[in-house]
Amino acid sequence: MINSLRYAPAGLLALAVLPMSARQRPNILYIMCDDMGWGDLSCYGQQHFSTPNIDRLAQQGMRMTSAYAGSPVSAPSRACFMTGQHSGHTHVRGNKEYWSGRVEYGQNVDYAVVGQEPYDTACVILPEIFKAAGYRTGMFGKWAGGYEGSPSTPDKRGVDEFYGYICQFQAHLYFPNFLNRYSRALGDTAVVREVLEQNIQHAMYGDDYNNRRQYSADLIHERALSWLRQQEVGKPFFGIFTYTLPHAELRQPDDSLLQSFRGKLLPERTYHGDNPSRYNPTPEAHAQFAAMITRLDAQVGEIMQLLEERGLADNTVLIFTSDNGPHEEGGADPDYFNHDGKFRGLKRSTYEGGIRIPFIVRWPGKIRAGSESDQPFAFYDLMPTFCEMAGIKNLRKIGITQLQTDGISILPTLTGKGRQRQHDHLYWEFHETDMLGVRRGDWKLVVQRGKPMLYNLASDPHEDNDLAAQHPDIVRLLLRKIHEDHTDSPLFPVTLPPLE
Repeated sequence: MINSLRYAPAGLLALAVLPMSARQRPNILYIMCDDMGWGDLSCYGQQHFSTPNIDRLAQQGMRMTSAYAGSPVSAPSRACFMTGQHSGHTHVRGNKEYWSGRVEYGQNVDYAVVGQEPYDTACVILPEIFKAAGYRTGMFGKWAGGYEGSPSTPDKRGVDEFYGYICQFQAHLYFPNFLNRYSRALGDTAVVREVLEQNIQHAMYGDDYNNRRQYSADLIHERALSWLRQQEVGKPFFGIFTYTLPHAELRQPDDSLLQSFRGKLLPERTYHGDNPSRYNPTPEAHAQFAAMITRLDAQVGEIMQLLEERGLADNTVLIFTSDNGPHEEGGADPDYFNHDGKFRGLKRSTYEGGIRIPFIVRWPGKIRAGSESDQPFAFYDLMPTFCEMAGIKNLRKIGITQLQTDGISILPTLTGKGRQRQHDHLYWEFHETDMLGVRRGDWKLVVQRGKPMLYNLASDPHEDNDLAAQHPDIVRLLLRKIHEDHTDSPLFPVTLPPLE
C-alpha cells in the first residue's frame, strides 16, 4: 500500500550548524545522471544490459521506489533540488535558454553567451548552505542554473570547484568545442571556458565529427575524481555530480564498452541526426545507449572504489538518481529498452514515466543494507534532508537568516529512526506541454491543457483508467491543491483547471 501524504506548507527555516565535530559530520555526494528512466538499471528491471556497480550500491543501501523528480525536464528539476521548492513556487520552471553573439573555435562557429534562466538570487541554494556551514563544495557536470555572465553561475552560488557545462544546450554535444571551469584553487575569479583543442580541429556535425576525441563525459568524470582525491577524512565535503550520461546525443568513444554491444541489440536503430539540436547521427543507437549506461555504471564503480581507498566511504552519504524520466530524442528508443518500466509517459510529461525516477542511497551504519522504501518524496525534500544529515539546524550565525522551502526531511525513512512527517500531496507543473500533476496518497491527478484526469496508482500504476467521472469529490479536492500551490509565472505560464 502506498503511504498516505500530509501537507507541510512552505515556510521560513532559520538554520545554524549543530555542535558536532567535523569528523562526525557526514560527507554528501549526490550523483544525478541525465534522462535515465525508471527501467534503465538492472536493479529496477532492465534486461538488455546490466549495471553491477549501481546494483551493488543498492545492495549496500536503500532503493527507493516512489521517488520523484522536481519536474519532467532538466533545468526546473534541478532548480527544485537546488532551491527546495516545488515547480509551482521556484523561479526556474522550464528550459528557457539564452544564446547570443558568436565566437569561432577553429572552423566552428559557436555562441558567445549560452545558458539557462538564472536561479533567483534572493533564494538560497544548496551549495551556498553547505559552504556557509563549512563544507568544501564541488560540482561536476551540468549547471543549468543561469547563463554565462548572469548573477547565477557556480562561482557566485557557493561552489568552490566546477567543471562541466554551464549551458545544457551545449551538453547536447558529447564532443563539444569547450567546457566550463571555475576553480578557487586555480585562482579563477569567474567561470571560464576551457577550449578543447583537439575537438575544434574538426566539425561539430557530420562525418568529420567522428574525428573528435575529447569526450566530455570522461573529462568531467576525471575532474570529479581529481576533486575527490583532494578530500580528506575529517574535512566534510558536499559534491554534486550532475553527469550528462545518457542524455540525447548517442555518441561516445569507439572503445571496448561500445564494441561489446555492437551487433548484439537487434534490430538495431539508425538515427539520421538533428543538426539544430546538435544531435549527431549514429547507425547504432541501441548499442550506443546500452554502452552509455554501462559507462556511467563503471564511473559510479570508480567513485565507490575511490571513496574506499581514501577512507571516506564510511562517513559519506552516496546517492544515485536521475533528473527526470526518459526521452525519445537523438535516436533513443524507450519502447525497446522499456525505459519507463511499468509507468506511462516520458520526459516532459507529468504522468509517472516523466517524473518517477530511480533513487538509491547508501550511508554505512545509518541506512540498512539491502533495504527498500516506497515513501513518496520529491527533489524539493532533499534540501531539508541533507541539512538534517549534516546537523545543520540554524544558519543565522553564519549569515543565512531565512530559507523558504516546500520540502520535508526524509531522514527518518532512510535511517528508520524518528517519525516520518508526510506531505499532504506532491505537486508538479510544466509549461511546454501545459501539464500539471498532483499525487495524494494513491490518487494522482494529471491535468493537460486544463483537462483533469484521475488515476489510482495502487491499482493502475500505468495510469490507463481515468476515474475522474466516478470520483468528482476527489477531483475537486486535488484541483483545490493545484490552486493553492501554483504561483503565477509570466515566463512559464500554464493553464489552471477551473475550480468546480
